[in-house]
Amino acid sequence: MRSFVGIIIIILFVACTRNKSVQVSGRVETGDTVVYFRVNDSLHKFRLDEKHYFSGKIELEKGTYARFIPYSIQVFLTPGEDLEISMNNVRNVSNSLQFKGTLSAINTYLKEQQNRYHIYDPNLYKLNEKDFVNRMRENINTSIVLLEAKNLGEEFTKQERERIRYRVAEQAIHYPRSHVAFDTLYKPGALYDNFVSEFDINNEDMLAFDSYQRFVLTYIYYKGQNFSMRRLVNYIRSNVNSVKVRDYLLSEVVYNYFQENGLKDADYLLAVCWNEVSDTSKMVKIKQLVDRWRKLSPGATAPNISLQDSNGKALYLKDLRGKFLYISVWASSYGEMDKEVQTEWKKLVEEYKDKNILFATFCMGPSQWLGQVKNLPGEHYVVNNTYAFYSRYMVTVMPRYMLIDPEGRIVDVDAPKPSSSAKLLLRSVGL
Repeated sequence: MRSFVGIIIIILFVACTRNKSVQVSGRVETGDTVVYFRVNDSLHKFRLDEKHYFSGKIELEKGTYARFIPYSIQVFLTPGEDLEISMNNVRNVSNSLQFKGTLSAINTYLKEQQNRYHIYDPNLYKLNEKDFVNRMRENINTSIVLLEAKNLGEEFTKQERERIRYRVAEQAIHYPRSHVAFDTLYKPGALYDNFVSEFDINNEDMLAFDSYQRFVLTYIYYKGQNFSMRRLVNYIRSNVNSVKVRDYLLSEVVYNYFQENGLKDADYLLAVCWNEVSDTSKMVKIKQLVDRWRKLSPGATAPNISLQDSNGKALYLKDLRGKFLYISVWASSYGEMDKEVQTEWKKLVEEYKDKNILFATFCMGPSQWLGQVKNLPGEHYVVNNTYAFYSRYMVTVMPRYMLIDPEGRIVDVDAPKPSSSAKLLLRSVGL
């Protein structure tokens, strides 16, 4: 009798364990040796054997979306079920991707939706506000009707309804900036604002979904488009109740701000993040960025870089020491240099021609591009390793101006453009 009870207990234990994991397997003939499933914030690794097969289990509490990496394929996994993936052409993932197992119907549907979603409608953002909002509502309703006709189970269908809504919301939130290309006087009206405000920005169950992340972040920027950074941060603190969503938004907007603006107002923003953001991985990311900026603080030695002058001679940034160096960083991919800036640059060079300062244009690209700045006074140089330059000097936007002192120390790596503000900076260092 005891042995019979023991067997029953073992069977129940195995059944419970099975119901908390999903079986994943497959054959991936693309030359890879490892594949991954990203589930929420966790990465699950599976090695391929000599015949390109993989197999294993992933522990889950409930059905959830995941990413099959390195191909960024959206899949849905459910505890107690199984999914088999096969793929043999990395150049044509869509056609070679096949699913088997109890989750095959759901994931075949997701594959079809992903292909459909990537079909771009060039006329979408040409629509006037009323027609655009109506189109967005139609897209949501049509997609949900098609979903429900598939009978893919209540757990998946419930989550997919929300995913559909936020995919449309992601399209909608870009309307104001996209529509001005067709109507330069356009300002969002109440109809549009009410529509995008219908979507819950506290829906932490959807936070693992890319479209939700992109929507909610862009929505915050949309609502705070005229806010200072402090006011934007406080708007998030006041209006986002979900701790997870608030963590995500605060860490993203602060990180983006530091990336583009350096450490301006850093003490306040870091204090807010340390007090509010509970996800330590997000704070580590911000701290790493801050540490990189601190290496570019005034007084630090400017990172050395390899250059080429207009005659093709190789040299380094340190070879230009001996004078103050006011640098304009430029790339033709960012368009022609602004005419007004060119005029102010010429005035600045003329005014300071007898001072201990060198004006230089650093060109990001082939030496042939120097011809596009040949009429600008000053020295012209090509940066040989643009990636290293962008990384070391934290360049994310163009144009960028920098001031370095005669000893090669940083004065300002995000200096004012040629203007009265630039003159004030030069006067502050005795020029």
